[in-house]
Amino acid sequence: MTKEEALLQRDEYEEALEQHEELIESDHGEIRPKLNTKFLYIQLIVFAAGLALLAFVLYTIGFQTVADTISQIGWGFLIILLTNFSRHLIRASCIYLAIPAEYRNVRFHNVLAARLAGEAMNLMTFTGPILAEATKAAMLKNKVTFSRSAAAVIVDDIMYYISVALMMLSGVALMVLTVGAPGKVMRYSLIGVTIGALVMLVGMFLVIKYNARPLSFILKRLSNRGWLPRVIASRIEHVYEIETNVYSVYSERPKLFYSLLGLGCLAHATSVLEVFLGLKLLGYAPTVVYAYIIEALTKVINAAFSFVPGTVGVYEGGSGIILKALGFTTAIGVALALIRRGAILFWAAFGFAILLWRTVDHGSKSFSKPVTAETVSEEAG
Repeated sequence: MTKEEALLQRDEYEEALEQHEELIESDHGEIRPKLNTKFLYIQLIVFAAGLALLAFVLYTIGFQTVADTISQIGWGFLIILLTNFSRHLIRASCIYLAIPAEYRNVRFHNVLAARLAGEAMNLMTFTGPILAEATKAAMLKNKVTFSRSAAAVIVDDIMYYISVALMMLSGVALMVLTVGAPGKVMRYSLIGVTIGALVMLVGMFLVIKYNARPLSFILKRLSNRGWLPRVIASRIEHVYEIETNVYSVYSERPKLFYSLLGLGCLAHATSVLEVFLGLKLLGYAPTVVYAYIIEALTKVINAAFSFVPGTVGVYEGGSGIILKALGFTTAIGVALALIRRGAILFWAAFGFAILLWRTVDHGSKSFSKPVTAETVSEEAG
């Protein structure tokens, strides 16, 4: 086949593919764009509200007051950066170890790059953690099958959220024992956090213990009723395979399961250290117990307001409220949150650079690849 014939065949294939996609989307094509547009508008409104809240908090405290407080940290910010990065190293280790050794055709730095890129996607877009986790798995698909990489990412998330629930419970207990629960709002809030954390722990325990596959179960029921687009319905078996790989960590490798849970707790320990060092660099002498309580309650705020892109505004405002309740000033709480936010943005910039490089590299390889009958057949397949 000549190059011209190959190009013609590829054009015909692409035209047929477009027609096929139009047929698939005929029932949902008008609805999905409207839903996507509404979702984007809602996210933009929520993000704008978060920015407005941040501006209000800074205005109330005083921009200069917060700036003067942050300026005290100086070169100590490098310590915060390294502490923040250690958390990425630990979480990347979880993903790396969750991939079975016989399928682990990937190096640790590739997993770390995927981790940074996914977190950048989570922070810099309105898609939230769903696309972020998919990005991590997709960036490893050239080395590991998608079902394996996706399962490893999900296992890391499960271990993380189990340890988050444990930290919330222990943080509330320490708060009550050391500071108490002054006021009805604080008391009811702590009760709500306790109930929520317990429900999360019990739910995850039951799902893991009984090898349940809730996502594929729900998708199958929706598909049987004809409520799923064909594109999603055709991938239910892939979802089932991913869930099977996830649960195999607990059923087939229990030692690894608890090791990964330990790494999840270690990741939280670095967050506590980050709070402790941040307050120390700001001129305070905090205790480890107070640093632990601050981080535990911060996770509560992040979980409760996860629908806000990047938790902008609520993260800073919530930190101010938490530190105020512990006897610090609101300005210190906001300053600490902004310093930690700076470290998050720094490593997110690295992740974004990795995403950009991978996109450019993939595009250059695609353009430089010669057009032959074999490449056309590959694209058609």
